[in-house]
Amino acid sequence: MKETILLFSFLLMLSCAVAYTSSMHPVLREMDRGATTEAMSTFRDVFPDSTGKDRLLYLMELGNLARYAGQENLAQTLLLRADRLSDNLRGVQLGQEAQAMITSDLALEFRGADYEKVFINYCLAASFARAGNFESAIVEARSVNEKLKEINISHQENPNRYNDDAFVRYFMGVLYEIDGYDDDALISYRLALATYDSVYSSDYSLDAPVQLHEDLMRLAHYNGFESLYSEYQTRWPDLDWSSSGPTAEMGEVVVILELGNIASRKASDFTVYSDDRVYSIALPVIPKSRRRIVSGRFTIAGRSVNSFLVEDLNGIARSNLEDQAGRNIIRAAARFAIKAGVAELGESVTEQLTDNENISSGVGLVLSIFGAATEQADLRAWLTLPAQIQMVRVQVPPGNWPLSYTLGGETLTGGNIQVEAGEISLVFLRGNI
Repeated sequence: MKETILLFSFLLMLSCAVAYTSSMHPVLREMDRGATTEAMSTFRDVFPDSTGKDRLLYLMELGNLARYAGQENLAQTLLLRADRLSDNLRGVQLGQEAQAMITSDLALEFRGADYEKVFINYCLAASFARAGNFESAIVEARSVNEKLKEINISHQENPNRYNDDAFVRYFMGVLYEIDGYDDDALISYRLALATYDSVYSSDYSLDAPVQLHEDLMRLAHYNGFESLYSEYQTRWPDLDWSSSGPTAEMGEVVVILELGNIASRKASDFTVYSDDRVYSIALPVIPKSRRRIVSGRFTIAGRSVNSFLVEDLNGIARSNLEDQAGRNIIRAAARFAIKAGVAELGESVTEQLTDNENISSGVGLVLSIFGAATEQADLRAWLTLPAQIQMVRVQVPPGNWPLSYTLGGETLTGGNIQVEAGEISLVFLRGNI
């Protein structure tokens, strides 16, 4: 019997070997070498089914790949579909829940983590902005407000640390500035600051960038909010914001630099052998790792500045999964009990029907191994998102300027940037870390 258990255990490991994380490895390798068009083709090969329980994940991944490849129309079409589908995936599907309790959470339709839902709108806004459609980008920015409200309402009983997104708020403020909504921009910057100063500082070890302080002082002064401006002067007495932002004589270049790929989930498996039975529990985890400190040095119009960190998606993804850990453990424990009960019931029924202890014991063993084999950690996650996002804001004179930057010891070019006095020129770049 022990030999049988070992054989089935080996088959169990083989059955769990292929997971979403490993299937995405070739796609991520193509992205690492900058071959985003090839990555799209590879993704379609490894993820051919776009109609099943992973439909939302398919749309998110392919839409983001299209965005990186500069195929903005396709990116917008796919991401808009993802956004609509995400909104429609609400409520409990009893059939899926029942199947998940006798197999694994992979039987459930992929709905995305809270931060992933928000980043659908960020990616849409970035795509529209890159295409010069700032009106649609603003629509997506405003959609984030409603989505964050819904997230907070849904987690009133079990609050998550991810209840707002400082970077997305900051980015929204930039979009509002570009489109001339300075009051809305100031509100977004203030919300970004509040989020950096609370959850980002305490849980993600990411403080508000000094540049955000400058932007707050600048807009408070320009918009005539003297009491607010005085408050910021008291808070940051040594801050000089005079050379930031667009003016009547100068323009501003804002670079959004997306770096690396977000950390993937791994399976944490626990297998128990007891009385000729094999039981398994599998949970998704993101191992803790030290944040890689990477800073780009950007040069344009004779000015050189360093990029600064505005988002650590690795930290957010890890914290989000930790917040779900209790619920995941409870579900796994309930599934463990159900599968154990099925094995015991199968053995009992078989013994009554055959009056043969060896046959009934074998049936119980097979059912327990089937239960263990179907227990797989749900590793599905939006893996083409960046690991971190950095930003550059630099005031430059009007003109058509080449942008160059150094990242990880490599000198790269960001193309020529057209700068107009009193306006913001927005640039999106992607790099590796």
